[in-house]
Amino acid sequence: MSKIITIIMREFKESVLKKGFLISTLLTPVFMLGAIFLPAVLSGVDTGEKYTIDVIDRTGFVFDELDQRLDAKNEDGSRRFNFNNRSKDKEADQTLFAELKEKINKELSDGLLYIPASIEDSARIEYFTKNVSNFDVNRTIRGAVNDIVTDNKIKKSGLDPAVIKELTRRIELVTVKIKEGEEEKESGFIEEYFVTLAFVMILYVTLLLYGTSVMRGVLEEKNSRVVEVLLSSANSFQLMFGKIIGLGSVGLTQYLIWSLLGISVSLYGGALTGLPIGNLSFEPYIFFYFIVFFILGYFLFSTLYAAFGAISNTDQEAQQASFPIVMLLIIPLIMMTFIVKNPQSTVSVIMSIIPFFSPILMFARINTATPTPLEIWGSIFLLVITIIFSIWVVARIYRVGILSYGKKPTLAELMRWIRTK
Repeated sequence: MSKIITIIMREFKESVLKKGFLISTLLTPVFMLGAIFLPAVLSGVDTGEKYTIDVIDRTGFVFDELDQRLDAKNEDGSRRFNFNNRSKDKEADQTLFAELKEKINKELSDGLLYIPASIEDSARIEYFTKNVSNFDVNRTIRGAVNDIVTDNKIKKSGLDPAVIKELTRRIELVTVKIKEGEEEKESGFIEEYFVTLAFVMILYVTLLLYGTSVMRGVLEEKNSRVVEVLLSSANSFQLMFGKIIGLGSVGLTQYLIWSLLGISVSLYGGALTGLPIGNLSFEPYIFFYFIVFFILGYFLFSTLYAAFGAISNTDQEAQQASFPIVMLLIIPLIMMTFIVKNPQSTVSVIMSIIPFFSPILMFARINTATPTPLEIWGSIFLLVITIIFSIWVVARIYRVGILSYGKKPTLAELMRWIRTK
């Protein structure tokens, strides 16, 4: 045990004292928060862009109303949309189209909006522009024209558009999450999804990062022949186990720092940034399961990565060989949206208790709709059994693989290593 502790301390110090540890510890939560909240911040930024749009209105009633409705101002007081009425031009439509499209090509205007006389029947308008991916502008114009045409239809029927809008006003659905023994609180899919996604992405990145670190560490010691020196004072199991626990301790240290940052953001982030961070709150027990599934997931995947590091000769060879492990981590990410929407479905329950998927999927279910204690602890029990079996198998591969050079072992050779006592 003293030898294992010595190896653990060596791995821990080598990793924590590197600049990369400090940088990754600080930048990872910044990146995750940025990926979640930056789009919301950018969506509210006034870019001050102005759009000059030529309009050919063959209905005779859309243009004036459109010009009045889309009169939003930029921060400098200028109009965001400037419409030019070209409906009364005497040229034929095709000639006029060619002229106005040439203006767009020469960047003298930003677009051409064509509203046909048959719009009430066809429900179709055309917008010519260089940037068809500006969904904000497209949505704004489409919504305004749709409201104008709809109001005109209602007026023709002899009804009052204001009364119709009041009668057809959408019902707001407020979802309230209920948990046995806990206070009820408002919550929705967006809040549940993004909180779960943030935790799951951290789990995915750290399991992949530290598992790969174990593999590369084993491979580096093998190729540099350092492992031959280390084996003179410790056996192969002690080396493997010490490396895995040492790097796992580094991960727990990072998680402790991130937990403190997460608590600070959840308490004070909303007041400082003005963003609805308070809606993304989470219960303290989430941190407990977060740590539990990180530890168990780390032991499972780092053990597998250690095996691939031991049987490989180059970093490229190890990366290619370990692709199945990466897929075991990617599959839960692909299933994330389905799991969050249907946490109690049969597919969700079965996939979340499969040991290779449970570190991510069971945690996702816990964070959305808490499963029964039997499901949670049943998945943990299966995960522990799988880890013990994996350590037993990998230890037998590791003891031979770290001293084997040259040709990569075949599956038959690996099976022989495992059977050899």
